[in-house]
Order: sequence, then structure tokens, then C-alpha cells
Amino acid sequence: MKQEYVNPFLTPAQMVWQREFGCPLRVQNAEAVSHQYTTDDVTAIVGISGSLKGNVLYSFSEDLVNQIVKKLVTNDVDPRGQMALSALADIANVITGNAATQLAASGYRCEVSPSVILEPVGATLTSGVPKQIQVTFESELGLLRVRIGLAETANYQQKVA
Repeated sequence: MKQEYVNPFLTPAQMVWQREFGCPLRVQNAEAVSHQYTTDDVTAIVGISGSLKGNVLYSFSEDLVNQIVKKLVTNDVDPRGQMALSALADIANVITGNAATQLAASGYRCEVSPSVILEPVGATLTSGVPKQIQVTFESELGLLRVRIGLAETANYQQKVA
């Protein structure tokens, strides 16, 4: 997978995190990973189609979910309730939407589907995109893992002038 597909996710993730939670999000590492994935406590999946196709998975541990719910909603909200899961889905959607805008500026038109939340931990997913990159971010709230699996669509104009 090309680095030019991954880089557009870095700044949006950091900007959204800073805006929503008031703390920095730093890249801890990035690594090539297999096309198989085992879900974390909560996983948000966002589909991408157009010039590129694939999925972006956002991995939230239970501790991170609890911290996010405290910051975004209130302590009175069930971290596994509809409001909390909706907040996690929104974070994934906003980051991916901003990344799609950056990809479009580079000539890759992308459509972003609404995120789907998977829980609990332990489901195995297999992607049709064999080469993927997982970026691990760290913040005072915990670790966020973003798994990017994108490939060019063969029958779509790859780059738009």
C-alpha cells in the first residue's frame, strides 16, 4: 500500500483529537500488517470507494472508550450505550471524511460510507486489501489504532487532473 494513502489520515486524526478532547495525539508507530484483523473492545469500520477502495478500522480499548465518553458526553452515559457508540462512530467518520478530502486534493476521489461499530473484542475480519498499514497513536487518554487498507480501483480513473 502506498504511503500517499496513509499520510492523509495522520493530520486529521491529530486535529480531531485535539479539538474534541483537548489533548495532543502523537504517532507512536506505523507498521505493515496482515489482511486479517481481530477486533478490539470496540472497532469502528469506515468503508471507502471511488478511486480507492477498502476500509479504515479504528480500534478502541475499553479504557479508551471510557475516557472518551467522560470527555465527550458525561460520566452518566453507559460506555456501551447508543450515545457513546455513536460518539465513537462520529470520531471515525470525521477523521475519515477529512482524510478523503486530502486524498481528493491529491487526485483520488473517494466516497466515505457511514461507520459500522463492532463489539465486543475477538471477531476476526479478513480484508480484500492484502497490504495494510496500522498507525498507533498515543495520547493521555490511551492508544488509538487506525488500520488503513486501501487499494486503487482498477476500473475507476485513478487520478483526476
